[in-house]
Amino acid sequence: MSPNSHQPMIARALAAFTSALAITIAAAATLVPAGSAFANAAPQSDVLVVASATVKNARSGSRAQPSTARTVSRATAPVVTVSGTAPSQAGYVHYFVITGPDGEPESQVGIELPGDRIAWSFPGIGVVVSPFIQRGSMTATSGTAYEVEHLYGIRPFPDERSMRVLQDALSSRVKWWLDEKTPYCDEEAPSNQMCVSCLGFALRVLYPGAGPILPGLPSDFKSARRNNYSTEDLLLYLTGIPVDAPTQSRLKRIAALDVPEAMREELVRISGEVDAIHAAAAAKAPGKSGSERPVSVDLPKRVLIRRRS
Repeated sequence: MSPNSHQPMIARALAAFTSALAITIAAAATLVPAGSAFANAAPQSDVLVVASATVKNARSGSRAQPSTARTVSRATAPVVTVSGTAPSQAGYVHYFVITGPDGEPESQVGIELPGDRIAWSFPGIGVVVSPFIQRGSMTATSGTAYEVEHLYGIRPFPDERSMRVLQDALSSRVKWWLDEKTPYCDEEAPSNQMCVSCLGFALRVLYPGAGPILPGLPSDFKSARRNNYSTEDLLLYLTGIPVDAPTQSRLKRIAALDVPEAMREELVRISGEVDAIHAAAAAKAPGKSGSERPVSVDLPKRVLIRRRS
């Protein structure tokens, strides 16, 4: 048989393979619904403001500039911080201090949305989109008022590609939690449905998992505590300070950062606590690391040692 006689057979086999491949791809696409919060879908219609707040805003000013490289190491990348909102900052993580009727200041994180808005899981409300607050108050559904003070914002990804992916999918990721009317995780009033803390919501928006139960956290995102993550762990990660690095390495990285002094002081304090936590863990269970993969991202927020203005 001549070589040319094989050509029709090869063409038919190739056509069959192409058809089967197209069917397989189409079937796989149905596993994740269009517009799902757990897929990098194109942005849907913008989410609505569904909370009222007394607001005092300030436009932001970035410090360091983001890297344009495709692969960027957090340990060496510049950290971009901001003091408020801006048109190009959708997806930035903002840190706040909130103080309720008990007078105890607590850490609160949220995700910036276009239009000077913030998406977060707020005490007494749950997942909500509200006007960005520089310094003001927020009233829960029950009528409880919280003082709100903005500390700083931080760009969550050092490279441009990851930021584009986040910003393209941001609206749909937030909208899913709004549509579910997801409550805030409150230790004093447990919910009979799925709830998220401010950190749990932020992590699920930044790093969506295969479903809503747990975020798909990066493998290098670790916690100082064995059983849960905290907003402090997120701050260390976003600034490229490994929890399991030696003390001097962490302090050297902190000293080199071009960040607000309030953030630098907080990083130094957290680094000191990491050492204490590791020492206590080693004393209890020699040979075990204090930065094993935690099991919860929705435990109650930590009370701050002191308020920062």
